[in-house]
Amino acid sequence: MLQKIRLFQAWVLFLHNIFRPHYDSVFNPPLFISKKVLFDAKYFKHFPNQLFTAMNTLNSTEQFVTPAACLHVYPELKGKDVKKYAAFGMAHCARYENGNWQSPYRLPDFHMVELVIIGNEKEIIEKIKRIEDLVKTTLTDFGFNGEFKNATDAFFLGQDEGAKMIQQLKGLKQEFIVHDGKRKIALASINNHEDFFGKRFDIKNGKTFSNSLCVAFGIERLTAYSLKVWGGDQKTWPKKFKKYAKMLQ
Repeated sequence: MLQKIRLFQAWVLFLHNIFRPHYDSVFNPPLFISKKVLFDAKYFKHFPNQLFTAMNTLNSTEQFVTPAACLHVYPELKGKDVKKYAAFGMAHCARYENGNWQSPYRLPDFHMVELVIIGNEKEIIEKIKRIEDLVKTTLTDFGFNGEFKNATDAFFLGQDEGAKMIQQLKGLKQEFIVHDGKRKIALASINNHEDFFGKRFDIKNGKTFSNSLCVAFGIERLTAYSLKVWGGDQKTWPKKFKKYAKMLQ
């Protein structure tokens, strides 16, 4: 158990470090998120079945559990002119997933590390290419045999077939897929939101709406797959990763 905890914490430190050249600020999302933000982001409309709520038994106050870390970023920038923004953060998230949870990779609650970048269209496309190369090289070097593939599950555009088709045709969501037996595991995702959140939250880049992207990792999922590939003995972990675990001793 101690090694699992150390591995979890080391992944957070490691991701914080490898993305350091790509961000200049950090954000620390709270557990709960307001209904208004979910409404403004169209999450309420597109993914109502994913949301968990917490109810206070004394006054019946309802709060929503954060489904994605990046949703806390956009309301902070609402109505602003943003030439460039890049931040790194981690949130405790929860999604219902139709109750189809499969331990250890698909859990009802999990910790999500995200890199969120906002800029113009050209900058976002260039960043996506650089980050995709970085993530693929890093995970492959760690012995995670996989590749980026066009994701089929819906994200910001919604769950209807038309939205899914647009997402796939444009390649807006790419996932790094590995295998554990017959199970396909997405260890990372790179999501191109285009100007969706720019429009939803009135975030401008000069006269146009800002584009955005997020890179997301589920830390419990990374931890579980690392234990599968590397084992629980810290001596067998990759040298480039092991130093972050040693920082926690």
